[in-house]
Amino acid sequence: MLSLDDLAGASAPFSIDFRLAEVNVRVHAPSRIVSVLEATLSNVPRFGPTTTPELTLSVLPKDEAWEIHGLEGAHQVMSGLSALPQVAGAVVSSAVRNVAASRRIITMRATVMERDGRAIALIGDDWESAITLATHFHGRGWTYVGTDNALLDPDTREVFCIQKSLYVNSSSLAQLPLQYRSAVEASPWYVTPQGISFYAVDPSVVKSSRTWTQSAGLSAIVVVDGGMADRSSLETVDRSRLRDDRFSRLNLEWDQIPVMDLQIGTYVESCDLIEHWFGSLPS
Repeated sequence: MLSLDDLAGASAPFSIDFRLAEVNVRVHAPSRIVSVLEATLSNVPRFGPTTTPELTLSVLPKDEAWEIHGLEGAHQVMSGLSALPQVAGAVVSSAVRNVAASRRIITMRATVMERDGRAIALIGDDWESAITLATHFHGRGWTYVGTDNALLDPDTREVFCIQKSLYVNSSSLAQLPLQYRSAVEASPWYVTPQGISFYAVDPSVVKSSRTWTQSAGLSAIVVVDGGMADRSSLETVDRSRLRDDRFSRLNLEWDQIPVMDLQIGTYVESCDLIEHWFGSLPS
C-alpha cells in the first residue's frame, strides 16, 4: 500500500490563499493537495502576499490518514486511501464551515443558482441529479452562486459565492447539456479507490455570458432526493418536515421561503417545470 508521503508527493508544507465571503483563508498542505486545490479553486478570488490571513487551516498526513485542522476544536480525519480531490473537497468544506463560524453565518450543502438577483438552492440526497440540473440551468443563462456548498446569512437570506469546480460522476456525463462538452474535455479526471471515476469541471470554460454571481438573495429551495417518474413534477413539502434537521438548522422564516419536492422525469422537462414555478413566485 502506498504511504501518505507517496500520495502527497512531499510532506513539506505548501500553501494556497483565497477569499470566501470576504474572509481571507490560508491552507497549509502537502504539494499535491495544494495542486488539486489550485485547480478546484481556480476561480476563487485570492488575496495578496502582504495580507495577513484571518483563518488558517492545515492538512497533515498522519498514521495512514489525512488530518484537517481549522479553528480551535475543528478537526476532520480522512482515510489515506481517499482520492486527492476527495481530500481537497473536504478541505474546502472545512474552510466553508470555519468561515461560517468566524462570520456567525451558516452553511448549506446545496447547489445554488441565480437569475435576476434571486437564488434557488438545490438540496437533497441525490447529489448527481442536483449538479446535472445546475448545468442545465447554467446553459439557460442562470449563474452559479455555489456548486456544492453555500454560505447563508439567515437574517438577510443572502447567499455568498463559493467558486468551486463541479465534481461530476462519469456516469452523469451523458445527461449534461451540450454546452458542457468542451468543459468536460478540458477537465482533469480522477478515480477513487472504490473505482468511481469523476471529473473536476470548471464551469467558466462553458461558453456563457456569465458564470458566477458574488451573492444573491435566497428565494426558493428545491429538494432533489432521487425521486424518478415518467413525468417531472413539483410538490409542496409537508410543513412538518421543516422541523427536520435539514431545515431547522437553517433558522429561516419558512413562511417566506417556498420549498418544493422534485420528481425527475427528464432534466430538460424538470428545468422547464422549475423555471415556470420559480418565475411565478413574487419577487
